[in-house]
Amino acid sequence: MPTQKPLDLNLLRVFMVVYRTRSFTLAAQELDLTQSSVSNAISRLRAWVGESLFTRVGRGIEPTAVAREIYRKLEQPMTDIDSVLLGFEHFEPHSSQRHFYVYANESVIEALQAGVQSLLQNMDIEVIFRESPPQEVDLYRDILLERVAVAIDIKPAQQSLLSSKLLFTETLVCIVSQQHPRIQGAITNQQYFEEKHVFLNLRRFNLTAGDLFTEGVLPRRKMYSEQSSLLSMFATVGKSEAIGIAPLRYASQYAGIFGLQILPMPLKTRPIDLYMVWSSKYTQNPSHQWLRRLLLDASSTSNNKKALDQFSHDYN
Repeated sequence: MPTQKPLDLNLLRVFMVVYRTRSFTLAAQELDLTQSSVSNAISRLRAWVGESLFTRVGRGIEPTAVAREIYRKLEQPMTDIDSVLLGFEHFEPHSSQRHFYVYANESVIEALQAGVQSLLQNMDIEVIFRESPPQEVDLYRDILLERVAVAIDIKPAQQSLLSSKLLFTETLVCIVSQQHPRIQGAITNQQYFEEKHVFLNLRRFNLTAGDLFTEGVLPRRKMYSEQSSLLSMFATVGKSEAIGIAPLRYASQYAGIFGLQILPMPLKTRPIDLYMVWSSKYTQNPSHQWLRRLLLDASSTSNNKKALDQFSHDYN
């Protein structure tokens, strides 16, 4: 191993990103470098280490055993260094013109957007919500590539480079048309399984919302239709005798528009926990801390809070 020159620590930064993305192209995008610069940095590190670091596999690359060991030992120290340095950033929200991008699903966007905009009055900051990608790997990749600052997801972070915090908890409810001939004011377990259902397909889990959030294995239900959008489900339920299930906050927002009854679920369901997920290196960063506090404040002042309180009063 050459020892005549000290190691350029910038090479380690490039190595860590290439290892994580398994791509010179994606690493170059994240580091704002050219692909040739990234390739050159890996070549220099390989020469310094004296061992191969990555091998070509099909159209991608895979780390060698040596690279895996280097990454394992450097992952936490490098994250700590990033976190310390980013923590010194100065951020003043009332004079900033920052843009923050946030991933969330349609019901969460509806629940938070009005509250966020209200809190941003008299500021030049923009918080822009985007629909989350259906696949978890894409969601995590976009956080680490800094394409979004925060993602709001139904489970906490599953990677060591990511952190998470509970944002709010949602309640699952049953929705039926106000004109339903057999169901008015309440729905029994028997009625639930006798009626036809509009299924909300959660592509990421290849399950329906009912299968994902109810306890135990559900018996087979009669299908009326299958939707990938809650709004489409509301429209279908409102003009049919089919029933569906949806988050309470979202359902309460649109019940009047689509002519829906909102009823307690006639079977035991798990609460839907929504988590903020972000890159761990930004945990102490002032601007990212401010953004996470903003989202927490917006979730606690949701426009639908009165409807939620009324629902709890009526059925408890």
